[in-house]
Amino acid sequence: MDKIKVATSAATSYEPQTVQSAVDDILSQLGGIEKYVPKDARVFVKVNLVRDMPPEKCGTTHPQVVIALVNRLSAITQNIVVGDSSGGLYTKAAMGAVYAKCKMTDVAEQTCATLNDDFDFAVAEIGGEVVKNCEITNSFLNADVVINVTKLKTHSFAGYTGAVKNLYGLIPGLVKVEMHSRYPDLGDFCQLLCDIEQFASKKIVLHVIDAIVGMDGEGPTNGKPKAMGQLLASANPYALDVVAVSLFADPFEMPLLQVAEKRGLVSRDLSDIDFDFEAWKSARIQDFDISPVTSADTFLNMPKWVKKLAKKYLTKKVHIDKKICRGCGKCARHCPAKAITVDGGKAHIAQNKCIRCYCCQELCPFDAVRFKKSLPYKVVHAFSHTKKSD
Repeated sequence: MDKIKVATSAATSYEPQTVQSAVDDILSQLGGIEKYVPKDARVFVKVNLVRDMPPEKCGTTHPQVVIALVNRLSAITQNIVVGDSSGGLYTKAAMGAVYAKCKMTDVAEQTCATLNDDFDFAVAEIGGEVVKNCEITNSFLNADVVINVTKLKTHSFAGYTGAVKNLYGLIPGLVKVEMHSRYPDLGDFCQLLCDIEQFASKKIVLHVIDAIVGMDGEGPTNGKPKAMGQLLASANPYALDVVAVSLFADPFEMPLLQVAEKRGLVSRDLSDIDFDFEAWKSARIQDFDISPVTSADTFLNMPKWVKKLAKKYLTKKVHIDKKICRGCGKCARHCPAKAITVDGGKAHIAQNKCIRCYCCQELCPFDAVRFKKSLPYKVVHAFSHTKKSD
């Protein structure tokens, strides 16, 4: 069996020529874009637009990466659609605001690509281990081939966002809220992500990770930009995630990759990945802040009752910074557990109802949702870091 090729290219900025050179480099390493995209195919470029935020905050796919990719795709096909389903409403008005804020409008202005304007969706047969049927966006369903282009960043619930996690955006708008409510357990949620990836794999030909400047700290939206200097790509999202996460952590400490390994989707011994991991160590980011990863991850493979206790005492609690909160109600409207209310112009969280999915933190346009870490959380987290340094 052929090994899985993962391509990387160093890039220190989003200057157009720098990004174009990096995109050309990774495509060349993988055999050229024509290897993956048929002539005149309908291509959907699935980006990461978690919410309406400027590219400088580094929570979304940078438009320059998409422009450089479309520049090479356009030699094969002119039928290219760029889009995503953000965390809020999946409508023309809502997504139009997201496109503008995230500067995806630059892609439409500078290339032959168009921004997705079909906001319908349909129930698809997923046939997964936990998800049998699920709503999927038409932008995916109507494409011949799909290219997945994401941003590398921390994620307060899942641990990190990479190629696999980005595919959660194939589920439209508020249906994602329903899914969080249906699968509040992190292990089950990771199974859901693997199910979606396996369903989508029949159309996705290439995965690209924008790690030129990623995000650490309280991702996926409230973290800090972190220079990482890399663009990565592969036809296999799990191999790509392993290489990407290796930039800042042990990839198999991430719950998603633990679940993927148990399902036989990736191997811990890395023997099936065509990549020089020894040389890659020189690119590792030493001061990357991965503290948002929940300490309850330690108990991922434990019995349900242990995980329930861990979630109660070993996960971060969310609270509202009343000085920043403007009472817009977005957190309340998108809370899967209906644990948030707005009263007196401020949001309030009922901790006994909160399922710790952190959707409120992810979607707050004013960054008013903060984390409180319990003493048990701090002890377990400190102990885990001590073990890693031994």
